[in-house]
Amino acid sequence: MSEISRKQKYLLDKFGRRMYPPDFFIHRFFELLEEKPDEEPLDPKWRDIWNRYKRHLLEKFSSEIIAEIEEKIQSIEVVDEEIWEIKVNEDAKITFLLGAGASAPSGIPTVDKLLPELWKRAKKIGREDLDKLADWCNDRGITNIEDLLTAAYISNFAAKNPSITALLDYFIFSGGQEFLEEEFTISRHRKIRSSEIDVSSISFLQDTLQTLFGLLTSTMISASPNSTHRAIVDFIKDHKNTSIITTNYDGCMDEALLKEKIILKGTISGENENNPDAVQLIKMHGSINWAYCDSCQDVREFDLLKLKEIYEDDILSYPVLGICKKCGGLRRPLLVPPLSFKFLMFPNLIDIWNSARQAIDEADYLIIVGYSFSEADTYITKIISRSMSIKNRQKMIIVNTNPNLVPTLRERFSAHIDGFDKKRVLKICKSCDETLPEILGSILGKKAPKKTQKSARKKSGG
Repeated sequence: MSEISRKQKYLLDKFGRRMYPPDFFIHRFFELLEEKPDEEPLDPKWRDIWNRYKRHLLEKFSSEIIAEIEEKIQSIEVVDEEIWEIKVNEDAKITFLLGAGASAPSGIPTVDKLLPELWKRAKKIGREDLDKLADWCNDRGITNIEDLLTAAYISNFAAKNPSITALLDYFIFSGGQEFLEEEFTISRHRKIRSSEIDVSSISFLQDTLQTLFGLLTSTMISASPNSTHRAIVDFIKDHKNTSIITTNYDGCMDEALLKEKIILKGTISGENENNPDAVQLIKMHGSINWAYCDSCQDVREFDLLKLKEIYEDDILSYPVLGICKKCGGLRRPLLVPPLSFKFLMFPNLIDIWNSARQAIDEADYLIIVGYSFSEADTYITKIISRSMSIKNRQKMIIVNTNPNLVPTLRERFSAHIDGFDKKRVLKICKSCDETLPEILGSILGKKAPKKTQKSARKKSGG
């Protein structure tokens, strides 16, 4: 796996930032192809750049030139060759980490699409405060549900603690500086009175947003496993020394395992922990079939397949809110909303998070599918970084369509781990449902790598 040259990095940055005239792009791209050594790969980011230029190039250049560039673009290696060389024995510990991208082929919206869906559901309720909030966010271009829910939780907490509100006011607006304008100073440094803040309205809005979020996730109940989930199940059948961690609430991974009669452990119920045949499935952010009581904090796990059957047969609605049998309080789905400080607010999941950390620490290979390493998940990023620094033979295989992710991770680990070998982070820059079945088959030694298959065809005259 050769690294790209400084010149290629420069051109990627240049053409990635803005559009230049098509003839300038072609001139510089062909210049790069002529100068670069054969062993230097073309970065997958050229695919996106080419797609932006292609329409304009078709208008100006011959089909032969377009075909020549197209051939170069299609030859870009989106899977690091070292991946085809990986073969595991039964002692190798494998841990999968699944993000939203793993369930996207099942029709489940990723985080960046959740807020528009939330507003659609809010419109059906017909509440003026929610409609105003939706309009306010849309006018200001606020599209991240994580920002909205985090602000709602912070506002609710601050409103109930006047001293916190005053400190936020101090830090955000005045910064400890004295201002000459007397009127401005008085207005910014006045004592905040709790009566000025409608605590009940903020609390009600925050509670409503959480309920709406529960309604939003209820759309996941009818989603079915895709080829990514099925490939992982097939892998586990041959390699029992495997754990699965997922940040998704949906039941796609669970369903794929349960329908193959695979026993699960690591869930909120705590069942089957001592069963040597059970497979560890750790749902770090909760699950659509988990519930907790606001009053007594009792936690329950309901049969996912039965829950799906009841919902699909329209026998009962999905229980976004229910009654706790134990104390009569309100039960909610045990779901961690996408909040910047989510790991501080859900003590019911502490054991789950500890189990995830242990599964990452013990892994020889981390196979990370559709997970974006967002800033909101600093906890996960830190435990992976810690594990990579302690276990210097541990490798990561990143399955993600974002071509910038692996280079960013390599730079991050190189900055924090002395002597870090960048070959420990390998990329598969393709859709997971398209490529994971073949990759996992190769790792198990059940499928020949594409290179070998091509060579075999050549030798046989195919």
